[in-house]
Amino acid sequence: MADDESASVPLGKGEQTRLDILHAAIARFGRDGFRGTSVADIARYAGVSGTAAYAYFDNKKALFLAALDEDAASAVSEGMAIVFDESVGHRWRQGLLVSLVDAVSRHPLARRVLANHEPDVLDRVVDLSALAELRKAVAARLTAEQFDGQIRADIDPAVVGAGIVSIILSLLMTLTQLGEHAPTDQAADVVAVFEAALDPPR
Repeated sequence: MADDESASVPLGKGEQTRLDILHAAIARFGRDGFRGTSVADIARYAGVSGTAAYAYFDNKKALFLAALDEDAASAVSEGMAIVFDESVGHRWRQGLLVSLVDAVSRHPLARRVLANHEPDVLDRVVDLSALAELRKAVAARLTAEQFDGQIRADIDPAVVGAGIVSIILSLLMTLTQLGEHAPTDQAADVVAVFEAALDPPR
């Protein structure tokens, strides 16, 4: 009950303003990019004064990076739920991939960075805390499957989990960069590789 109550507590004015600015930054940076967007543009979009953003973010780049972290974390969280969904069995690997591809299509700034429209910050994607949490979650799910004999006993779940996330991230970059020209069966091929590599010997 305490958790439900705390979840419904409204944000303080300062916290809400910061969140409004972040959401405006995601939308504007996602649409027009870092160079094509000013802090004043974002402030207007958020409905705050032109200097309000500087109360929360040191400069435009700090705002951009915070917006990227927020948008990417939101996209990753959509995929995270399926990792812990025991009802889907081994299909969680395919579900994770499909859900992240779908999520990226709805997160403009994450999509823009993955599509390499902001090359100066592309390397930051690998170090996102949300991806670190996803690696841990995938490793935990693999450990549980290993304990139940569903996957090979001779793998290191942490290493394989990190590999799965890296492959999915690479695929997301490929799909966003190629757009409509991306091969439609690429995701299925990747999942088939996961399954073949993890299946216990017969």
